[in-house]
Amino acid sequence: MSVSAADIPDKSFLQTVGDRRSIRYYDPERKVEDWKIQTMLQAGRMASCQGNINATEAIVVEKETCDLWDEIEECVSGFNVQIINQSSHLIFWLTNLNAWYGRANDGLSTLALSGALTKYHGWNYEFTMTQTVPRLMSFPTERTENLLRFESGLAVCQAMLTGVSLDVGSILIAFGRKPGGIEKAFGLPPHYKFTWGHAVGYPLEDAKGGGQRPRLKFEKLFHKDAHGTPYMPDPQLMEALKEKGMIQEQAPTSGRMDEIEQLASRFSREPGVVSWPEKEVRRLMNDDDWDFGPNIKKRAEEVLAQGNLPDYPEEMRETFTKLMEEHGIDASKYLS
Repeated sequence: MSVSAADIPDKSFLQTVGDRRSIRYYDPERKVEDWKIQTMLQAGRMASCQGNINATEAIVVEKETCDLWDEIEECVSGFNVQIINQSSHLIFWLTNLNAWYGRANDGLSTLALSGALTKYHGWNYEFTMTQTVPRLMSFPTERTENLLRFESGLAVCQAMLTGVSLDVGSILIAFGRKPGGIEKAFGLPPHYKFTWGHAVGYPLEDAKGGGQRPRLKFEKLFHKDAHGTPYMPDPQLMEALKEKGMIQEQAPTSGRMDEIEQLASRFSREPGVVSWPEKEVRRLMNDDDWDFGPNIKKRAEEVLAQGNLPDYPEEMRETFTKLMEEHGIDASKYLS
């Protein structure tokens, strides 16, 4: 592995964020170079972590060299089997809960030595050792797990974005078919929590994934000064971010459906995309919370015109209503 700084591309951060997609089709003939995998992991290593305790770890796996592959494949959700078998590498992200309890003292000490933990903010050694560290170490594991899994998410995010900057595709995948199976396969001790499976490879599909996926409107997600007060986006900034490549043409772009058909044919898989019932599609397109652009609206009209859409599973309506109402959600908004 011989790499120089000149070999590493300099893609802007905003462009990298804009280019990120969950890639579901990988070229099985191409291997991601080890230096790119290591660069992604270095990005994860540099992610923010409370008290500098470094609780996020990872196991990098290749199908050709891992003796546990069959066990791994048994654990992955059915709709992800094709993904892992076409990917170049799998990264299993782990959260080490004992880092919190065992490394809190050392982590804070490194911050003090680094010039980050200062008296300016009220820190002093006696308080740290008699109050702060004992309090942190007394947290129940459930609370610690919630905090540290969030930090693992930050590490994964940085690793994924770094991959995008190096033209490497990523997707986070579920291993829910066999709960606890990954921990058992790798022989992980109880204080290690398997947090995410991460498939990595060179995209076989368009690296832009057929366009940027739609999201809820900015003002539906972000609040100003008080919850419920919309933080309105600046239209001029939106245009500037489009020029920088952060906000891109929304899916599905021209040719995306043809690309899906071609990929299915190449690997002898069932063609097409999943369809929802007519009433559900119409309800969704009329939902003002979503930031729907012209491409997805056009696609919805095409789907409705084609017909042959499935019927809503009426036997599940009561179940869905009950589940939503248990969480205080108005089911009428989501069930046509």
